[in-house]
Amino acid sequence: MNTRRPLPLPVLAALIALLGLVLPAPAHAAAHPAQDGSGSFPITFQNNTRGMYTDAQVFITVLGQVTPGQWSYMKPDGSMAHISHLDATAPGHLVKNGVNYPDMSFTLARVGGTVPSPASIRGGRIYVSLGSPLYLPVSPDDQGWGGPDLRNPNDPNSDVYYDWYEYTYVRGQVAFGGNTTQVDQFGFPMTSRLRQTSSGYDTTRGITRTRAEVMRQYAGSVGPAFRPLQNGYRIVAPRSSNLFLDGGTRQDHLTAAIDQAWSRYADHPFTLTRLGETFSGRVSGSTLTFTKNGVGPFTLHKPTSPDVVACAGALASGNDTEKQLGAEFCAAFNRGVALDITAWHSPAAYYGGAAKNDYAGFFHTVGLDGRAYGFPYDDVADQSPVQILGNAEPPTGLTLGIGW
Repeated sequence: MNTRRPLPLPVLAALIALLGLVLPAPAHAAAHPAQDGSGSFPITFQNNTRGMYTDAQVFITVLGQVTPGQWSYMKPDGSMAHISHLDATAPGHLVKNGVNYPDMSFTLARVGGTVPSPASIRGGRIYVSLGSPLYLPVSPDDQGWGGPDLRNPNDPNSDVYYDWYEYTYVRGQVAFGGNTTQVDQFGFPMTSRLRQTSSGYDTTRGITRTRAEVMRQYAGSVGPAFRPLQNGYRIVAPRSSNLFLDGGTRQDHLTAAIDQAWSRYADHPFTLTRLGETFSGRVSGSTLTFTKNGVGPFTLHKPTSPDVVACAGALASGNDTEKQLGAEFCAAFNRGVALDITAWHSPAAYYGGAAKNDYAGFFHTVGLDGRAYGFPYDDVADQSPVQILGNAEPPTGLTLGIGW
């Protein structure tokens, strides 16, 4: 089972996590979330599907950790309940292809479009699905749940339209940080407007174009290697496609670029200065040995093309310092600028060469303010749509737009 565990926070930026909600608060508390002392705030869903789906056809599935280490889901009345595999056989459970699943979804029509967030939520996610709930199994020990598996053609959600929003927030301890994402796939456009009246924060991120526009423009702008990632239900990210991973027909998509970079930094010293920190070193064989601000040595092993598209393996190993530089290399390879260190933090130079992640590059052309999460470390150089408040008090409100 593809069980979900708490997700690591991305290097340099966003608090990637998921959505959870609680019992509705009185109207005055929603309008002035900090005054009631609960730390809650309203989350509003806008059905922007232009009549394609009614509120009764828009399903919300919320999973998160209100208590650290313990997964909960949101019930229609707004309360959070611990996940249970026994719900797969409880009255009202879901069935697909002869398999039982817990019913952990509710429709917008049932909740009136607005729900309050809890004052503490970690490692969670809000899925939005259209025309159908999601089918998510719970592990027998009730400690994990299985998300949609994009690499499995027999996954029960393969013919379901879905997308999601992620956030984390602990009132008084962890500032709100949330984002829309295409790290795994694009299902349909979503926007997020985050407001905090006390600090003057009011920012909207995401995609406002129609789904048809996004699908058409993707097909017309990416290279041949990336076109098979698109189907009628979604556009799958390279890291979530068997094509670009070990054994796939595109497993060597970035191999030549990686070889060139490793050869260059064997012949020339490697020096990267960013955020007041300097990484210096040289490649010998398959290993880059380096220092950070003169301290070290640290090592970064040569990644494979699957490592790059997934930001995994050699680029996500070792101690925190080694993972920091791994994230920088991952971003540089995906953006096609690995050979020119001066371009690593220059967005105008990204995605111009032949060897790059066309999927990620495309979503930066359709995201508001040129922002997208096209790969896990797309927050390097502040390119992601993440929204992070400057204090740990509750937002005034979060509005999620559900497009089509």
